[in-house]
Amino acid sequence: MSYQMYRKTLILSLLLCLFASMAYGMGKVPRTSGRAIDFTLIDLNGNAHTLSDYRGKIVFLNFWATWCPPCRAEMPSMQKLYQSWDKEKYVLLAVDIGQDRERVKSFADENGYTFTILLDSQGRIAGKYGIRGIPTTCLIDQQGNLITRIVGSREWSLKEVERIVK
Repeated sequence: MSYQMYRKTLILSLLLCLFASMAYGMGKVPRTSGRAIDFTLIDLNGNAHTLSDYRGKIVFLNFWATWCPPCRAEMPSMQKLYQSWDKEKYVLLAVDIGQDRERVKSFADENGYTFTILLDSQGRIAGKYGIRGIPTTCLIDQQGNLITRIVGSREWSLKEVERIVK
């Protein structure tokens, strides 16, 4: 192969890689507002929970996993939040991504977490929500609209949730 031909092939290959990476990067961008995507998942006790059943309440929807250190770090504050708020006004749904029921139940029992933990063992709901990193928390208003999406661990408080919702 001549130098000229080699050079053209190399440039074409680089351009192809550039366009492929640009196309990949233009994938579905996670929504931060609009109607929350409805779903049904099973909790640790085998009960089905459908997001739309919680219309009329503010939903704190947290995506996490037991192996994730930042997720584990924020869960005690989520438990305090859950214990402090009016259950008629708020609901906390913690969606574990990709783990089996026994592992998640053991983790929740060991740590005394009493809020609702749902299992997204295939990661389908996390995929629909465009979750790219965990923990990610979505706050959903009483009408079922996504108010905000927060990526990363934090110390949760009722005042902070109320501030974000208003």
